[in-house]
Amino acid sequence: AQDRLPIRVIAMPHHELALQAIEGAVTFDRVLEPSVFVGAAKIIQDGSIQGYTGYLGKPYHTPYKGDAGYTGYPARSREALTEIVGKLHDAGWQLGIHANGDAAIDDTIAAYRAAQEANPRDDARLFVIHAQMTREDQLDAFKELQMIPSFFVLHTYYWGDRHRDVFMGPERAARISPTRSALDRGLHFTIHCDTPVVPMEPLRLAWAAVNRKTVSGQLLGEDQRISVMDALRATTIEAAYQHFLEDRIGSIESGKLADFVILEQDPRVFPTRLDELEVQETIVGGRTIYRKE
Repeated sequence: AQDRLPIRVIAMPHHELALQAIEGAVTFDRVLEPSVFVGAAKIIQDGSIQGYTGYLGKPYHTPYKGDAGYTGYPARSREALTEIVGKLHDAGWQLGIHANGDAAIDDTIAAYRAAQEANPRDDARLFVIHAQMTREDQLDAFKELQMIPSFFVLHTYYWGDRHRDVFMGPERAARISPTRSALDRGLHFTIHCDTPVVPMEPLRLAWAAVNRKTVSGQLLGEDQRISVMDALRATTIEAAYQHFLEDRIGSIESGKLADFVILEQDPRVFPTRLDELEVQETIVGGRTIYRKE
């Protein structure tokens, strides 16, 4: 209200709050666009791979506490998820569902398919948060249902070695955050940092999608690398599209909010050094928020 917020925030209400909003018990009348937007209702369907709480279709590479059949677990049954998704979908809410493991992604696809079959909505843009272990057939389902994977691609850097050696094994680890497979299908997709799990480093995020190097310097999933421009699109105009804001932010065009950064060098020329490029100036709404001295 005091015009002091230096960034734009898309706040995603927990699904329980969104359900309360449907009943009129909660309102979001203090939201102040274009600084703060109400985004999709967020549902969490599993945990994390590195926490042994991601819900997988096949057991973990290194058994959890000696249990060779352990696959993690969902936050709720598929039937319960389908009920929640159906209620929010029927009420017109956009949905963002946290699903790391491929079994959790199966639950998400099934719930959304049921919602669309019961009440078809054009351009609902359900997005899958993290979508880390997405299989090829699941990407086909995303294409069919117009779902958007939002990949936590920095897993390749921060946890890639452990995913390969401990949690997933070499074959599955090479496919975490399958951005190239999504791109080849013509899917809308985004990439994100998931702060505070990892630092908010957008350029390192793009670097990770382009190079897929682990902290030890090893290449993880060479065939899933994408170009610099594709990585930058996934953090800008595709992110805006994910939240129905592509007509307001995400690219430098007449009529849009003037949000952009000035880098020291052209990132397209330095794909292996994206994470080292310095920001010279940050402009939000036409105002300089940061300038390097």
